[in-house]
Amino acid sequence: MHRRAASRVKQPAVSNRRLADAAKCLTLCLVAGVSLAACQSNSLRHVRAVTYPPDFHYITSQEIRTTMGRLAVEVAALDDLVGQGEETAPAAREEVIQILTRMRALSGQLKKGAKSNHPRIDDNAFRLGDDIDRALAEARIGAPPSYYYAGRVVGACTYCHAQPLDSR
Repeated sequence: MHRRAASRVKQPAVSNRRLADAAKCLTLCLVAGVSLAACQSNSLRHVRAVTYPPDFHYITSQEIRTTMGRLAVEVAALDDLVGQGEETAPAAREEVIQILTRMRALSGQLKKGAKSNHPRIDDNAFRLGDDIDRALAEARIGAPPSYYYAGRVVGACTYCHAQPLDSR
């Protein structure tokens, strides 16, 4: 009888060990699943809605790449037009205005809130928008149109993005 009592005591210890191993495995799977779900930008959008103030604009890396890529295309086209200096034909006015209008819309996507998670964009997005507005005003008035501010917009983009990363 003494052996039976000893074997009964050991069985729950083996079961407890298995239960502990199963709990560790379940916990690990749960943590991994939650971590993977948290890495999805769509799931974090709901968390950001609660954790950030209403006027805070969280800009995802994808938004930056897409918007900046589109701005780069427009800047290159604008540079081709206004980079000719005095030779820029007044007939190019409509194309310059269209490019600047698209650039204004794109820059507006970057400055939706008072603050964002990108301080460099916060520091420069409003200034870029103001420069684009001035360039539009100058391109629309005057005979011949002035592209001075359009050139400044191109120069500002080139200056900002030509700097080494550690000086930003």
